[in-house]
Amino acid sequence: MKKAVNLLCMLGVLFCSSALSAQKSIQEFVDKNDKEKIKKSIVIDGYCKPTTQKACRDGRGKGPYLSSYDQLPDTIALITFNVNDLGFTTTWKGNWATFTDYFSVTETGGNLIANAIFAQTFESLKAEFKKQGVVLITIEEALDTQEKIDYYYNTFTPQISKIGQFLNNIENRGVDKAVSATNYRYFDLGAAWDYLRSESLGSELAKNLGVDGVLSVSVVIQTRIKDGNIRAIKMALHAPNPIQKEDKKYIGQKTGTGYYHGQIYAGGYLTFKNAITCMALGKKSIDSMDFNGLDIVFESFIERFYDEINGAVEKNSK
Repeated sequence: MKKAVNLLCMLGVLFCSSALSAQKSIQEFVDKNDKEKIKKSIVIDGYCKPTTQKACRDGRGKGPYLSSYDQLPDTIALITFNVNDLGFTTTWKGNWATFTDYFSVTETGGNLIANAIFAQTFESLKAEFKKQGVVLITIEEALDTQEKIDYYYNTFTPQISKIGQFLNNIENRGVDKAVSATNYRYFDLGAAWDYLRSESLGSELAKNLGVDGVLSVSVVIQTRIKDGNIRAIKMALHAPNPIQKEDKKYIGQKTGTGYYHGQIYAGGYLTFKNAITCMALGKKSIDSMDFNGLDIVFESFIERFYDEINGAVEKNSK
């Protein structure tokens, strides 16, 4: 129930803020907010980070019980990088009926936007992981054999629980178009917090790609008639369960409190209080895009994630 409330609150902020005035640019947002302020604005649910509960020392739960830095992933692959467009509607009355027009980015346009955001942010993400002693690689680097290519694009089917699907449907009911950057599959970040999805990504996918963990990135935008705004950012880091499964029955296996071979190490979102204009749109074109400063926001996510991860290690190792 807590998770459902959190997701509904996020949706409320997204839709209610559509009437608020947009900020001039992402760079302006960054200039007015230092990294510590940005990090504090990133919402991390209590079940989407490492646990410090001693009852979880047997490996139970969605989040890992970390007690040593040796348990942390060394190589992480970026597995999805996508944009989700909320779109825009206008309603007008004719002589005999009421008409509604729908606006959203096209598949090609969404790909261009996702690629532009990727180009602006990936190297900063990579550098931020490097500070933690972690190597972040692209999906092209991860898919270094035909077997991995076939698995990623054709074989792998991420799992999701019934409650996870329900919450995912709620969160994404306002999304009109979802598109990934070139070469990346679309994995819905609304499902990333789910315990079965965490197991699929953190164990099955990571193992078959030959990496220690996987990162998912999603940017929520809203294109209108003449411009496009950035509304929110979501990220999730999954990796294998660092605790060996014990030969016993784990209670709550179908509710998220059992033992799962893959777990969510950190997952959070940042919803901008005011929409930030970052695109100028023509009738059938994207005339300009400005994502300067977004790299700083992405860096803040990784810093915040590792504040949680390293903090758990320090507390559990005592």
